[in-house]
Amino acid sequence: MIQKEKVTIVKAGGRVLDSEAELNKLLKEFDSIDGKKILVHGGGVFINELCEKLDIETQMVNGRRITSKENMDVVLMACAGKLNKELVSGLNKLGMNAVGFCGGDLNIIQSRKRSPHPIDFGMVGDIEKINTEWLQIFLDKGVVPVMSSISQSGSFELLNTNADTVASSMAAALAKIYDVELFFYFDKNGVLEDADNNDSLISILGLNTFLTMKQAKSIHTGMLPKLDNGFLALKGGVADVKLGNSMGQGTKLIIED
Repeated sequence: MIQKEKVTIVKAGGRVLDSEAELNKLLKEFDSIDGKKILVHGGGVFINELCEKLDIETQMVNGRRITSKENMDVVLMACAGKLNKELVSGLNKLGMNAVGFCGGDLNIIQSRKRSPHPIDFGMVGDIEKINTEWLQIFLDKGVVPVMSSISQSGSFELLNTNADTVASSMAAALAKIYDVELFFYFDKNGVLEDADNNDSLISILGLNTFLTMKQAKSIHTGMLPKLDNGFLALKGGVADVKLGNSMGQGTKLIIED
């Protein structure tokens, strides 16, 4: 049996992208990863702050953004513009050959606009396909893709897509070619028993335990997309899924408790 080459996908989010100190820590952590790697990012906190400055209403349902046309303009400014290019510049400064993308570039993330029923999320895309051919070309050339959470519909409409979902879908698609590790990097040590106590880390979280916690509503809504997508990635063939703010620590997800 031929051993697959390893690829590490890091999804960065939370207040990490809004703090210079945390952002520098992320870039150094990412730089420490050996081999092929991809950085996926959203822009939640930055988008919220920019919407507030522009007096644009922000609505969230179960940790997911309702994206009006005005919100989409802000998402494009943040995710395909400022944040993406700052991350690319930071990685290049550390000696990498990074390039920034949104899902519309090279049709890498193809989606369909989400049905307005039962909840109208507005200009939000649900992923239908990840074009792994282009990603493989860049990875094999030693390039580090920096992917923002914007997808493109079949009618070439740019749509907001949850960054956790982008990372999970990309990881599962690439798992057919590579041995993939997925890391959700954010501003907590990992999944916590007490959201206000950063020392209450759950080092290993099984699917059954997660479903029990989810039903009991003992998990913060902002964590749900990460955990839902993390377990989907494992089911999709991803070898390893972790969450936290240090590549050497955090919460490891497993299917069986």
